[in-house]
Amino acid sequence: MSDGAGKRKQGPGGNGPATKKSKGGSGGKWQTPHQKARKTEQAELGRTLEVNDAGIWVTYARGMKGKAITEFKNLCNEYGESLFGVKPPNEDGDNDEDDEDAGDIEASIEKELASMAQPKPKTKQTFTPIGTGLDCVFFMKTVKPVEPLKLVTKACQDAKDCPDPMQRKTKYINRLTPIFDTDKATDKGIERVARTVMESHFELKSESGEDASAEPATSEQDGEGSAACTYAIRYNIRNHTAFKSSEVIKKIADLVSPKHKVNLTSPDKVVLVEIFQVSGPSSRVLDLSRWHVAN
Repeated sequence: MSDGAGKRKQGPGGNGPATKKSKGGSGGKWQTPHQKARKTEQAELGRTLEVNDAGIWVTYARGMKGKAITEFKNLCNEYGESLFGVKPPNEDGDNDEDDEDAGDIEASIEKELASMAQPKPKTKQTFTPIGTGLDCVFFMKTVKPVEPLKLVTKACQDAKDCPDPMQRKTKYINRLTPIFDTDKATDKGIERVARTVMESHFELKSESGEDASAEPATSEQDGEGSAACTYAIRYNIRNHTAFKSSEVIKKIADLVSPKHKVNLTSPDKVVLVEIFQVSGPSSRVLDLSRWHVAN
C-alpha cells in the first residue's frame, strides 16, 4: 500500500489539517451545557435587568421553569386587566375562520404564507420575564400603570383565601418579591434606590447626614413618612461578592431618621434588599414579609 492510503484527506488548503464546520452560532467554539442553557434562556426571555426597572422577583419549584413562567405570566395578565385595566396581548385574534371562504384550503394557505412574510409589529409588553442565570429564580419586569406591590398583595391574598391548594391559580410559584426600583450594586446605586423607595414612607436624613423631613408624598400614602414607626431591613444576595450583608444594612439604616426605631421581631415596615449579580434592586414591603404563596 502507498504511504498516503490510510491517511485522512486534507482540507481544501492542501497543507493544513481538515477543520470541522460550525453547526451553531458559537463561532465553532465548544460550549458547556450550562453555556448553551444560558444562551437559550437569553434568546427566549428578556435580555437584561436595567437601571430603574420595576417588577417582581419570582422563585419557583426546581425543574419547572417553563411552566412557572407561563403560569405566572398568565396570572399577571389576569390581574393586569382586573386591577389596572391593561388588556392581555393578542386579545383581538383573527376570526377569519368564520368567513365564507374558510373552506378554501388553497386560499387559506396563501393567506397564512402572506402573513408570515410580513414583519410583525413589535408591541410593548406590560409583563416581560427576564432570566437571571440562577436556578429557580426569574424576574418579571412590569411597566406603568402596573404597581408590583398591589399585584403581589392581591395574588398573596387570593392564595391565602383559597383553602384548597388544588384550586389555587399557581402550582409552581414559591415566593414573590415586589421591586420598586433597580440600580447597579454600587455605593451610589444603593443610596439612590434606598432614598427613592423610602422617602415617602420614612423620614430620612439629608445627604449631609443631618435629620431632615422627607418631602410630602404625592401618593395615596401621604403623611405616612412623618409618623414614627419601627422597621427592619432584610437582605438577600445571590451571585454577588462586592458587598457584605452588614455593609448594605448599615448603608440603608444610616439614611433613616433616629425617630424610626429598629425592631427585628415585629416591625411596622420591612425594607427588602435583593442583590443579584451586578444589579441591586430594592423594594419596601408593608407587612408582607410573612406572606408566601405556599402559605
